Amino acid sequence: MFSDHNHIDREKIDRMLRARAEALGLDPTALETEVGGAPLRELLCALIEDTLREADAESRETLRQRQQAGREAAARAGVVLGRPSKLRSEKRFAKLRDLYERREITAEEAAQRLHVSVSTFYRWLREARAADRE
Repeated sequence: MFSDHNHIDREKIDRMLRARAEALGLDPTALETEVGGAPLRELLCALIEDTLREADAESRETLRQRQQAGREAAARAGVVLGRPSKLRSEKRFAKLRDLYERREITAEEAAQRLHVSVSTFYRWLREARAADRE
């Protein structure tokens, strides 16, 4: 309502306070009454700002918890989250790995054919070799 990336519109709160005071039949100048060395309007605005910030923080935390619960439920259901791997075809990788290990192509060529970086090709190669050892 009032927050936009932790920004609270103080003028809007002030206008609403004045409008509410008028709606209740109070003289809006009553908001300028000094309380504890500051106008009542300032104290009320600060209280409203603090309340809005606290509600916003609670809302963000609730959302974070709901997202985490959703991710956990998806993981239990076997749903894979995130960007899909480019390693879609094990056959294609296996063929290029074989060519690379027989020194018929370079790692750069294999990576280029797989449309990935050389470091990704090397990572996949390490993972494949580790899987072979198991």
